[in-house]
Amino acid sequence: MTTVSFKFPAKIDHANVESVLVSGLNMMKTLASGSLMVIDCQDLQTFDSSALSIILSMKRQAQIQSVNVQLDAVPEKLASLATVYGLSDVVLA
Repeated sequence: MTTVSFKFPAKIDHANVESVLVSGLNMMKTLASGSLMVIDCQDLQTFDSSALSIILSMKRQAQIQSVNVQLDAVPEKLASLATVYGLSDVVLA
């Protein structure tokens, strides 16, 4: 099984959400079925709900490709935001 890491930038908002998503999806496209993509949130400091939309989109594509996605170093604020939107089961799973 192949494992790759996709690092979130320090800031995700409406200004860069599309470019971050495209980068992540392009990386995912190179993975074979059964691979693992770890989304590393360690550097993520400033974000809005755009970060959740990226995670949801990447998880949706991962399901289509049979790729596993795991979040690492999730900031407490991001986990709280997922809970507020009722997405903690999907985003943090």
